[in-house]
Amino acid sequence: MFTLFRFPSPEQSIGFKYAHIFRKISTLFANRLRPYDITPEQWAVLYQVCHEEGINQKEIALRTDKDQPTVTRILDVLDKKKLITRQMNPTDRRAFLICATDSAKTLILDTLPLELGLNDKLVSGITDEQLQSLQQIMQQIQHNIDKTQQE
Repeated sequence: MFTLFRFPSPEQSIGFKYAHIFRKISTLFANRLRPYDITPEQWAVLYQVCHEEGINQKEIALRTDKDQPTVTRILDVLDKKKLITRQMNPTDRRAFLICATDSAKTLILDTLPLELGLNDKLVSGITDEQLQSLQQIMQQIQHNIDKTQQE
């Protein structure tokens, strides 16, 4: 007879245990961004564009850990909002260089304190050493994910 009690619980899975934390953080940030008419996903892409003027879509995808079709959709929305411009890449005619408009730069300057303030609240009561340990653990998990994806 088959019984679930002989198997480990899904609650023991690291993804299952901690996915809700990411969702809650994303929701908190989304609520703070709502008055600016931008989502956390759009903000992350726009931040990268503002951080490095003339960045290409492939690099944005790498830095935001999003696939290229998702980045393209986000860039389309940002373009409609007049927050970015696309320019032909002189060294690769198939690629575009993404630039931030003045409105985008203002938006990022206005919203960056929201992101930083939220982060400060989330790590409140956690020592620098604990944060460093968490960073090392998450890097190891990311390394293990990358290895598993290559199998």
